[in-house]
Amino acid sequence: MLPGANGDRRRRPNQRCRVKLAAVEADKPAMDAQGAKLLAARIRTGVSVGMRIELVNDASDSSGLRAGDRGVVHQVDDDGRVVIVWDRGFESEIDPERTPVQKLAA
Repeated sequence: MLPGANGDRRRRPNQRCRVKLAAVEADKPAMDAQGAKLLAARIRTGVSVGMRIELVNDASDSSGLRAGDRGVVHQVDDDGRVVIVWDRGFESEIDPERTPVQKLAA
């Protein structure tokens, strides 16, 4: 940079100026471990909050869920269990690894 006649600073013609700010590191001690666990659980289950799903098979527990029941994913916890609000008017928690579901178009 060269000072101008009135004290302002000017770039040399072949000098580059930095446009982007320096990147912030992602792996810090202050990283949100709970958020990372929740993201991993959502990826593992293959569903996200607000997604419409349909039960493929009857549930193996005493919940009364039947193949063809439809609902909306309300929550995914960090253990991979999914809370669903069913169209029949109740809410229940399922394990998508043991209770297969199919994603539906919104």
